Amino acid sequence: MSIKYTTAIVAMLFLFAQAAYGQCACCAGAASSSGAFNNGIFTLPQKQFVLEAYADFRTIRGGDSTVPLGDNEAPLKNMLITSLGVRYGLSDKITLSALLPYAFLYTNYGNDKGLGDAMVLGTFEVFSGSHTRLALQGGIELPTGVQKSSNFDNTTVVLGSGSYDPAGGILAAYHRGKFALQANLFYKYTTKGIHGNYYSSVFTQNAVLSYRLTGAQTAFCSSDVKRTAKNDFGLTIFGGYYGEGLDKLVEDGIPDDNSGYYLGFFNVGGNVFYKNWGVPITFSTPIFQHLNGEQNEAGLRLKIGIVRSF
Repeated sequence: MSIKYTTAIVAMLFLFAQAAYGQCACCAGAASSSGAFNNGIFTLPQKQFVLEAYADFRTIRGGDSTVPLGDNEAPLKNMLITSLGVRYGLSDKITLSALLPYAFLYTNYGNDKGLGDAMVLGTFEVFSGSHTRLALQGGIELPTGVQKSSNFDNTTVVLGSGSYDPAGGILAAYHRGKFALQANLFYKYTTKGIHGNYYSSVFTQNAVLSYRLTGAQTAFCSSDVKRTAKNDFGLTIFGGYYGEGLDKLVEDGIPDDNSGYYLGFFNVGGNVFYKNWGVPITFSTPIFQHLNGEQNEAGLRLKIGIVRSF
């Protein structure tokens, strides 16, 4: 598998972690990115737990093309990234979270799978007004991901960076009535990892507008038992923009000109919650792609989550 696809895998697993956090059925901003569910809340109530599982199916344009295996290149045609996560409200202003991805890779020459890098984050609400909230994030990506011989060519599949990478972001939300608007910026600084290689720092941006069709805006993660009991069922729909940018990979001290990109997506979806359960769904389509050198373009994406609040 060519290094440009390796770069994409490592980066996609980190970006998936961000998107899954953004899908949180309880708090849209407990981590950043796709903003699949937006209720204008960034932190959990104190002592509340949330367990979550996600599946993210991604297509890659041109992945069905046939190439000689002698070129050490087997293009990915699609990926399925699953994950398990947990969040805990340390206080009403601080939420801790962790997410661990597991990826399944598909090509015309065979399939593969493996564990990705774990993400640990803290979200700190720094301002809370009647309609506006602001929060900061900080955390680290841990080198739990694997590197192994490929099942579909004679190269190596790298699902983890092999490095400890700091990350941080800022989140802002404005809500009035049944509408909520959220925006966030998030950056991960990637350090040298496996064999001293550099697997690209990542910068993401997100803006999303949501509308609550039914149910209380904070019913799912409210610490008010009476309020939650009166709003067992809730439904929110949303639409917005999500962008992700990576710089070039550096292997053996040489920048790869066929790596690095900026992608822009239009997201649409919704979240259904009932009592302590939530099911967020996001459909993404690329609307802008700038790729360095020769790389396959991103295709459609579908993310589905199951979330349980305790």
